[in-house]
Amino acid sequence: MNANITVGALSYVQRFSEKSGSLRREVARGPNLPTELRISHQDYVDSATKLPGKRTLVRFDRYQALSTGVIAPVSAYVVVTHPTDTLVTGTEILACFENLIGLLQEDDTGLDLADEIFVNGEQ
Repeated sequence: MNANITVGALSYVQRFSEKSGSLRREVARGPNLPTELRISHQDYVDSATKLPGKRTLVRFDRYQALSTGVIAPVSAYVVVTHPTDTLVTGTEILACFENLIGLLQEDDTGLDLADEIFVNGEQ
């Protein structure tokens, strides 16, 4: 993977990378209001199937100045778990993501439920 990653028009510069994970930071809104990208990995054993697997976290933290003057993060992240088997590929993981995107996407292809789920707390 590249040390620096561009997502849309934002460039995330790698701050550190080690065996278990990495941190990248984007500061277009200023150094006090960064957006951070964390990617980390962990091995696990599924409690139900007893199969070994990999757990991966991809997390964005966008720091925002609040009306009180406090700077706090707004975070979104996804945790992907999958058995470590040669038949489990990116195709299966992307199929799960397509369902999430379809649930939240605002255009004609999606359900546009982000406000209902995250802001209104509907289930």
